[in-house]
Amino acid sequence: MPLIRIGGTGVATVGHAGSGAVEQPEVARLCKSVGVWRYRQVVGLELGIRLRGSVGDLDAQRVLRDLNHLVTLLGLLEDAQLRKDRQPASRSTWGFSALGLGSVDAVIAALEPRGGASFEVLDHLPELFVAGFADVESAARVPEGWSTRALREAELATRRLGTDAARAMVLTLLVDGQQQRTVEVTHRASTNARTAMKARFNSLGSVIGTLDSVSVHRRKRAGLWTTRGGRRVEVAFEAEQLDDVASLLGQHIEVWGRLSRNADDQVLSVQARRFERLRRPEEGRRLSELRGIAPNLTGGVEVDQYLERLRGTS
Repeated sequence: MPLIRIGGTGVATVGHAGSGAVEQPEVARLCKSVGVWRYRQVVGLELGIRLRGSVGDLDAQRVLRDLNHLVTLLGLLEDAQLRKDRQPASRSTWGFSALGLGSVDAVIAALEPRGGASFEVLDHLPELFVAGFADVESAARVPEGWSTRALREAELATRRLGTDAARAMVLTLLVDGQQQRTVEVTHRASTNARTAMKARFNSLGSVIGTLDSVSVHRRKRAGLWTTRGGRRVEVAFEAEQLDDVASLLGQHIEVWGRLSRNADDQVLSVQARRFERLRRPEEGRRLSELRGIAPNLTGGVEVDQYLERLRGTS
């Protein structure tokens, strides 16, 4: 099987396993166009991507476009893990550990984290990636740890897949080179993703999470990362609420208002009416604030006196 490896100099080598390799700078430029550059031997978590199909049926432009969507999706999942809403100045880079031709059969791994990220964050992404695609292949929902932007990118990446195994995409989570989980993804994932992004129901209620970003261009919007599921919910607010929103950035809050939900009952957005700051779970409560189920049991008498009185009457 032909094999491509990307070298640290930016030159790709092409050849069969066990045979001599031929330098192909043009292939390297194509690989760079999908967001991967240097090859680095990685022991740890890797992501296997296989696009099924015969050599004659695989359009190079389509394959590169789909790979680009998948690498972009990894970046959006990284944003979700870092609770970042804005497009970063640079992206973490991913490289091919191997790329076989025939059916496109690639293995990619993290190369270099962007500013503010780390390999600890990047190593979690292949697992989040595979688990998320398994979720969206089976149901019309936003996967745990994903944003709707990530789901939109997944819809683009799966739009041209077939409806059966022969034209599917196979994703594999590799740990130290060993397969840990494999998911077959078809056009069904694209259909479910589109459904999951559509608001179907409106209701009054609240959502809890961390307020991360605010935009006042054209429309006033904020990003809330939910405590449950780690999904991004868009928060719309009025001009007179701007000061309140700005003061709550980075805080653990509850937003009350009109909720828009998808078919799986997940909250996609909220038109805010009221904001309330909450304690984070790790902050706990002060001992003086704790009250039992019967705070007036002793009738105002000190506890030791109350217990002595009980003992005297027992």
